[in-house]
Amino acid sequence: MASFKDSKETHFIIDETRRSIVDAILAMGSLTGDKQYHEFAKVVCPSLTEGMISEIARHMDRFDDWPESYLMDTIIDYLNLSDEEFMFFLEQYTNPNIHHWHWNAQEERREDVCNSGFVDVINRYLEHDGYKLVVKDTIGDKQFYQCVSTKAGVQGSVKNIIFAAKYKPEIVFDDALNNDIRITKNANQCLIYDRPIPQNGLMWNELVEWYAEENVIEDNQENMFIRRLCDCLDTSFKASGEKSGPETWMLQAYYELKKELGVDVPALIPQVYLYYDPQTQKERGYKLFEHQKMDFLMIFSHRDRVVIEIDGKQHYADGDRASPKLYSEMVKAHREMSLFGYDVYRFGGYEFLGANDSGELKQKVLNDLKRFFVNLFRKYGVVTV
Repeated sequence: MASFKDSKETHFIIDETRRSIVDAILAMGSLTGDKQYHEFAKVVCPSLTEGMISEIARHMDRFDDWPESYLMDTIIDYLNLSDEEFMFFLEQYTNPNIHHWHWNAQEERREDVCNSGFVDVINRYLEHDGYKLVVKDTIGDKQFYQCVSTKAGVQGSVKNIIFAAKYKPEIVFDDALNNDIRITKNANQCLIYDRPIPQNGLMWNELVEWYAEENVIEDNQENMFIRRLCDCLDTSFKASGEKSGPETWMLQAYYELKKELGVDVPALIPQVYLYYDPQTQKERGYKLFEHQKMDFLMIFSHRDRVVIEIDGKQHYADGDRASPKLYSEMVKAHREMSLFGYDVYRFGGYEFLGANDSGELKQKVLNDLKRFFVNLFRKYGVVTV
């Protein structure tokens, strides 16, 4: 079984890239611009304690007995910053309000240096690991930069997650410019998460806390949330008298694994509307989307989003006869999601066959699902081997 993150976190921006960037920054001079060292450290590395900030002020601003390399290597400890912290450091270092300069020897005076020059040097190394500083905002003649992934993934940011849906909701826009939506029908048959998604994705514990706050639940918050999710799972199985099915087992395996790992992990979000057509197929006269609701969604970051689908025979057969038409529609939908940047994983219904009739077969299904999630978490750096 994979172990969870401990003191040594997996970094996507590798040590050699970090060393090259910091060496280049130190070589360019004017590390802190017009700020004192303790002011600079407080801006670029907010995790430093007030005590350490005071030590920087004493040893670098007053007595000048710590070199800049010591500040970077030991105090800020840039090699052990998380990727998010290191990217934040680069964003703040290139902030135009830190007025970097170089010395004009001929005229014996300081000259301001445009932050775009520093950005070009940093990107020369940073792009090796699939990241880049890009302009986020321009105010007057000042450009502010953001560190983003250049890897394949979903563009844009998540604004609303409509999930745990038993029946299709009716949606209207309260403010179309701000993308503010309201459910006017079947509002009690789905959940809408509309909080900002952090850079590291939407985690399970965050989703539980949100549900508890929205529904004023003080006790057994996680159990109540799981019960609500299970209400929307395996509706076709429950209609035929079964208590559970593949979707429920998927959630069960995920939750058991989370407990075994002992850490928070990206949430497994069921019955998510990835596409939405306000009209029915009968009203429109044709099918606009192959299917609008995904079995499960996981958000590992703004770009890294995973769709998990469980394909019963209705996806590829008409009754008991194979249907090339249905199969083509399914793979077309898969292809479109992949082109939009979603990482799509499909499970065949046959993989779950017999699990309701045999405890041994069900445990094998759960173990297989746990191995899948371990490999998925490993891929996105959530767990290490």
